[in-house]
Amino acid sequence: MNHHTVKSSRIASIAYDKCNETLEVRFLDRSAWQYQPVPVRIFNDFLNVVSKGRFYDGVVKGKFKEKRIA
Repeated sequence: MNHHTVKSSRIASIAYDKCNETLEVRFLDRSAWQYQPVPVRIFNDFLNVVSKGRFYDGVVKGKFKEKRIA
């Protein structure tokens, strides 16, 4: 997955795999999580919102199947 570095006080980067509809979020504390099935629209919105943390908390966290990978 190609990670995109983002400007955030909590999130280091985000990536998306279209084939598997997998969103990957890496945090500044070095933890990383994958979420499925996430529509590509959510990933695109995530890239473009000003507050990445607020978007993550309101739209991603707890809304999709999640798996800690690091």
